[in-house]
Amino acid sequence: MKVETAFIDVPRDCKISCELVGIAVPDFLQLIVNHFSYAHMHMHNTSEFDMATKAFLEANRLLGEKEIKPAKHLSTDQKERFLKLFRQILKTSTNRNYSFPTRRNKVKVLAGKLLENYTKGLDVKRVIYYDEETKINLSGEFLCMSLFFQRTPTELLNAMMQRISYAEFYARYHLKQEESNPAIAFFLHVMDGHGDIQDQKYLSSQSLKEYFLWDIQEFRTRYLFYRTLEDRVDAYRERLEEIYKQIQKPHFDHD
Repeated sequence: MKVETAFIDVPRDCKISCELVGIAVPDFLQLIVNHFSYAHMHMHNTSEFDMATKAFLEANRLLGEKEIKPAKHLSTDQKERFLKLFRQILKTSTNRNYSFPTRRNKVKVLAGKLLENYTKGLDVKRVIYYDEETKINLSGEFLCMSLFFQRTPTELLNAMMQRISYAEFYARYHLKQEESNPAIAFFLHVMDGHGDIQDQKYLSSQSLKEYFLWDIQEFRTRYLFYRTLEDRVDAYRERLEEIYKQIQKPHFDHD
């Protein structure tokens, strides 16, 4: 997969999916970055932390294989400390004597030390910009993944957003062709209220119910004869685009 590396490039499907359910894209990006947990690279459960972490691991896989260059800026002492901290992270992440929250918290501290050791003498930016006025703060754990996998934060975010498509999710669900997609799983979790980032006035509007919520309930029967996944996704995408444009009109009433 090729993605934009210089700036945040929001796919149309992701933008429509977020805004149709009252979620601002930069708020969603900040939330999923905040939920990345280095511990969950080595442990698994059904939490929002696991969804977020696995979403970025999948994004890295989608970007394809990458030759990892050795960290030549590290001294011998730094390399030894790096390996020691990394072993501690792996041991703590997989230690079942600790609860999941305890493992997360302990690894977060260790990842902070790992990042400090790795970036000594480097100029590492801890924010990226969604636009001229909106910045996304990068957590230490997320930066660890970005630096160690040698992917820019922008690459990882752009690749992750490729997996956010309400049209494809709904089409797969109706055709019983579901697949593992941690990014959309996190998105659905946010739709259910996690993070409290949705526009509540917009969600409670009668117009939203009439134009969006009632309409999508008819998708399964309305597009029954679109039997292939590609055709069903295209049909859903086209209709969601129409709904989105209607809601975006200046005279649209959110009251």
